[in-house]
Amino acid sequence: MADTFDENGLTIDSLEDLTTGLIGDMRIIYGNDINVNSDSPDGQLINIFCQMAIDLRELLQKINASFDPDQAEGKILDQRVAINHITRKGATYTYTDIDIVITKAVTLQGLDDQLSEAEPDNNPFTVKDDAGTKYYLVESQAITVAGTYSYSFRSADIGQVETTINTITIPDSIVAAVDSVNNPDSATIVGVNEESDFLLKRRRQQSTAISATGYVDSIEAALFDISEVTYARVYENDTDAVDEKGIAPNGIWCIIEGGSDDDIAGAIYSKRAAGTPMKGVTETTVLRANGGTEVMKYDRPTNQDLYIAFTCVLPDGVYDEDNMKELIVANVLFNVGQDAVGSRITCYVQELNEEYQITDMMVSDDGSNWYQVLSPTAANYKFVASVSRITIASS
Repeated sequence: MADTFDENGLTIDSLEDLTTGLIGDMRIIYGNDINVNSDSPDGQLINIFCQMAIDLRELLQKINASFDPDQAEGKILDQRVAINHITRKGATYTYTDIDIVITKAVTLQGLDDQLSEAEPDNNPFTVKDDAGTKYYLVESQAITVAGTYSYSFRSADIGQVETTINTITIPDSIVAAVDSVNNPDSATIVGVNEESDFLLKRRRQQSTAISATGYVDSIEAALFDISEVTYARVYENDTDAVDEKGIAPNGIWCIIEGGSDDDIAGAIYSKRAAGTPMKGVTETTVLRANGGTEVMKYDRPTNQDLYIAFTCVLPDGVYDEDNMKELIVANVLFNVGQDAVGSRITCYVQELNEEYQITDMMVSDDGSNWYQVLSPTAANYKFVASVSRITIASS
C-alpha cells in the first residue's frame, strides 16, 4: 500500500508496511544476507527511520483531520467554528457575599482600583477558605464606623469554583482593622468553566441548522448561537387547536435561559415564519428594516421549589449533614422542564461515599406530597433545591 491523498481523504502506510519496504530496499543495496533483526545495528537503524516516518505521517493525518470541525481540538477547533460565526464561550468567575467584622475606620481596596496583578502592593483585599481558594473584594470600601459589613467578593480563579458556607474565614491580606471574615451564605453566582471541545462541537452542529428547512430547528439553532444562552427549546403546535401546553394553533413557544432580550428577540424574528403566533409573557420589540416594529414573545425559566427527603446511615461513622446538603444543592441540578428523579439524587450521594446507606428518597414541590419522580408544573419550570428544603433522617 502507498500513501494516498484523494477523494477518500488521506491514507497512510502503516509502521509494518514502512518497515517491510525499507528492509526490502536495504537488501537490494546490501544483499539478502544482511542482518535486519531488531537486535542488530542495521535492524535498530531501520526501526529508527521507520518510527520517524510514521510519526510524520500521523502528524499529517492529524493536520488533515483538523479541517473537520468534528475532529479538530483546542485552538484549531476555535478557528474552524469561526467559519460558522461561532466563538467558544469563556469561563466566568464565582461571586459570593462575605461578612467582614471591622474594629476601626479603614479603607479596603477592591478590584476596581487594582493597577496590576504583578504589583502586590496594588492587589485588592483578599480572603481565602480553608482549602486555600482566594477571593478578591470587588469594589473598594471606605469604612468609617466599626461594625459588620457584607461585601461581594470574586474568586481569584476563573471557572467553576464552588463555595461552602462558613469556610471562607481566613484574611489573606493582613489589615489591622479587620477582625474576622466569614461567608454565611452560598455563592451568589457560581462560575462556569470554559466551554469544552465537546460542548463547542455540539453547539456548532446545532448552529448549522440555522439554514435548515424546518424553521423550528432554525430558531433553536439561532438561539443557541447567542452568547450566554445555556438552554433553548422551541415547542411547536402544528394542529388547528390550542394544545396541552397552551400554544395557539400553528404557534410556537420559545423558552430560553441566559442571553440578552434583544439578541433573543432578534434571533426569533429572523427565523420565525411570518404570522406565526407566539406564546410567552416576556415581550421584546424588534425594529424592522422598513422602520416598523414587531413584538417577539417568549418565556424565561421559572424556578420551582424542590423539597428533598431521605434517610442516610453511615455504619460505624458520622457524616456531615450540612455539607451533604450543600453538595446536593451545588451538584444535583435539573434542567428546564426536566423531571426531578429521586434515584438520581441517591446515586450522587452514594458517589460521595459508597458506605452511605440511602433509603426512602422522595421529592416534593410543596413539602407535603412526596413522590419518587416529580414533573415540573410546566415546560418552562425548573426545579431548584435549597439547603433549607432538604431533610435527612439518620435512622
